Amino acid sequence: MHRPLSRTVISCLLLLAMSIASCRKDRPQPQWDLDILAPLMTTSLTIGDLVPDSILSADAQGNVSILYSAELFSISLDTVLTAPDTSFRYAYALPFPGPVQFQPGATFNTNDDVTHFDLDDLQLTKLIVRSGQVDVAITSMMNGHIIGNFSLPGASLNGIPFSIQQPLPPGTPGSPSMGHTSRPLDGYVFDMRGPDQDAVNSLATHISYSNSPDGNIISITNMDSLLAVVSYYDIVPQYATGSFGTRTITVEPATTDLDLFQNISGGLDLDQVTAQLRIRNGIGVDARANIHYIRSHNSSNGNDVDLIGSFTSGPVNIDRATDLGSSFQPALNSINLDQGNSNIDVFLENLPDQIGYAMDITINPLGNISNGHDFLYYDSKLTAEMEVDIPLRLIATDLTLRKTVTVDLPGSADAHAWKSGMLHLFAANGFPFSAGIELAIVDQNGQILAVLAPGGTVGSGVMGSDGFVSASSSSQVDVEVTPTQMNLLQQNGKLLITATFNTADQSQHVQILERYRMDLQLTVDANYTVNGDE
Repeated sequence: MHRPLSRTVISCLLLLAMSIASCRKDRPQPQWDLDILAPLMTTSLTIGDLVPDSILSADAQGNVSILYSAELFSISLDTVLTAPDTSFRYAYALPFPGPVQFQPGATFNTNDDVTHFDLDDLQLTKLIVRSGQVDVAITSMMNGHIIGNFSLPGASLNGIPFSIQQPLPPGTPGSPSMGHTSRPLDGYVFDMRGPDQDAVNSLATHISYSNSPDGNIISITNMDSLLAVVSYYDIVPQYATGSFGTRTITVEPATTDLDLFQNISGGLDLDQVTAQLRIRNGIGVDARANIHYIRSHNSSNGNDVDLIGSFTSGPVNIDRATDLGSSFQPALNSINLDQGNSNIDVFLENLPDQIGYAMDITINPLGNISNGHDFLYYDSKLTAEMEVDIPLRLIATDLTLRKTVTVDLPGSADAHAWKSGMLHLFAANGFPFSAGIELAIVDQNGQILAVLAPGGTVGSGVMGSDGFVSASSSSQVDVEVTPTQMNLLQQNGKLLITATFNTADQSQHVQILERYRMDLQLTVDANYTVNGDE
């Protein structure tokens, strides 16, 4: 058996051979074929190559479990409350022919009104605006300098009511003048109970006009008029309270990606699985969910498994959040799942990469039991997430681990003289499974360019009387490399190692420990031509 040579020794031999060959410039350079055994790489396969280290947990005995959570869906503020863009018109004209004269500084048409907002089933008593704006556009047909005054006595910022003063130049019915003012509403508190504080979705509004104190006496008839258009745009609530009504929100069929099993293929038989379906309600309404399905989907084989339990056959009641005055405390409803009350083990053994769901959620199913104290904040959401605890005590059937490694070949893709040979993979297997090994040359994107044959099998770790691996077993797997494959390997420099594990006893679950690993060393026993194409 060859003993591996270090890269330093290889380089010295090649340098000496090329130096001798270069002593005579007038003769063709001689060539030598050398059989060289050289190390290419060392690596290890661990449980971290199966699932990310960030979701692995080990107890004091080293028993490994997967702790993982994924959000299934989220219902946010705009699903419950939408404030549509709205415009209101306020017109003024004499109800009789006139004329009527107004002295400089005189106020006329003082109008205290109530603006009613159409918010479907919502009955708001208070609204704090996070962002939005109001536009006031006034058209004047009066032949004088007019000042328009628009205010919202029911809307204030730091205790100061909202108001706009809009100067208007003289106009005529044939050539009216116009004035326009836009103001942000960010931070304004709207009292939606109206001026008498006995209504909902209502905002006290004041509009009046005056003759400019610096102007002249103006004379108007019923042909002269004023028109104000007040428009509310892009209102986003920071907080809202009132009665949100009873209605059903349909959560359309959708999927969420799951990366828990992204590095796993093959079959898993899990011994124990527990999970929690957590519904977190940050909105101040009671709710009831009717779950049509929660489905695990494996895209690689197209297999679907629906989660089955009592919660999928009947309604799930959801408590309301608690209003803390300037923030909220979400209500948490948890549904515990195990093999005794659900098929959670089969659901996860499907190795899903997507979770599908569809449901209906009814808010305030029992009506206005809060007596008009429903609420929501900008950050309020109703979310559902699934948290799973999977002890890695399992039966493995073609459970596959993959790892891409970079091999260290001398020379370059354009200048090398490696011809063909044999790759030797030395494995020290500390897993309680035997493993089939396959090597493939891959490109920089991980696409397989060539599978190297024949591959082989490494034996299971040595099992102790306690059912755990007491020592690693050593194995060697050899694969042939053709000249074409050697060129691909030199050009790309990457190998994909695939280990396919199977439990020796397919009826006995095996516990995975944190210390389990497979150490690998790769060498090349190859033909090298000195003065070839290097």
